[in-house]
Amino acid sequence: MQVYAKKSSAICIQQRRKQHPRLQPHVQESGNYSRFQSTYKPGYFTETALLKIVNDIRTAAGDGRCTALLALDISAAFDAVNHSLLCQRLQHTFGMNGSALDWLRSFASGGSQYVAAGDERSVTAPCESGVPQGSVLGPLLFSPYVAPVNNNAVAHHVSIHQYADDIQTYIAIQPPCPDSLSQLVNCTDDITHWFLENGLLLNPSKTEAVVFRTASRLRSVDTTGGVKVASTSLQFSDTVKLLGVELDQALSMDRHVSSVISSCNFHIRAALHHIRPRLTFAAAKSVAVLIQ
Repeated sequence: MQVYAKKSSAICIQQRRKQHPRLQPHVQESGNYSRFQSTYKPGYFTETALLKIVNDIRTAAGDGRCTALLALDISAAFDAVNHSLLCQRLQHTFGMNGSALDWLRSFASGGSQYVAAGDERSVTAPCESGVPQGSVLGPLLFSPYVAPVNNNAVAHHVSIHQYADDIQTYIAIQPPCPDSLSQLVNCTDDITHWFLENGLLLNPSKTEAVVFRTASRLRSVDTTGGVKVASTSLQFSDTVKLLGVELDQALSMDRHVSSVISSCNFHIRAALHHIRPRLTFAAAKSVAVLIQ
């Protein structure tokens, strides 16, 4: 079964590329763009997002505190952006009006789709939600759409960091105080309700929970009971994967280094398999020894 959507012309793609440099600074300088959103900001990348989170965790550890973190997962985030709500947010929150708003409305809406399975296909229906994730403007429009999520974290005095649809909420706790965990859970509940009101859905089965602590404080926080997110009980993990980096409880990076080595060895073996006929036995043996 396949889903087909109306494709944009090359002319439209060129127009979006021209509008992108104008839209980006306007959104970010409006004052309502989340301070802790690292997507489409000059000088901000996945590396800076990770550095911010890791630095906060290490700072808390230096003060003798642990850090509880929830890595939230939104189901089909880019596909669930409501076009009507998006235009309202761009107009009332980010001050877009006139032809600029009309142009963005025409970009987001007006598409159509159908489902095909074998020789059968459904009736073509209009697309009322979704921005193309691989498009020039898709991620840039998604970021303002979820910008108000930051307000929920501020209201609960919980730290938050966003990279497009990757959202991490975390809080420093003084062991063995359980109130801070409740504070984090209450914040996540409010974020979940905000998602529902805006057509988005938190996926608790893919949400990860972890408590970062130094080796000397491994038993200082009781995590056996887990934590409840979106009415679903989650157990705390030993590691969490953020933006492609695997972080363990003590931030030793051992698990991530092992994972990278394993991935490199896999690709080297695959490459060696393809070029083996062109290598001498001695050369192949030398490479095989290195990747063992």
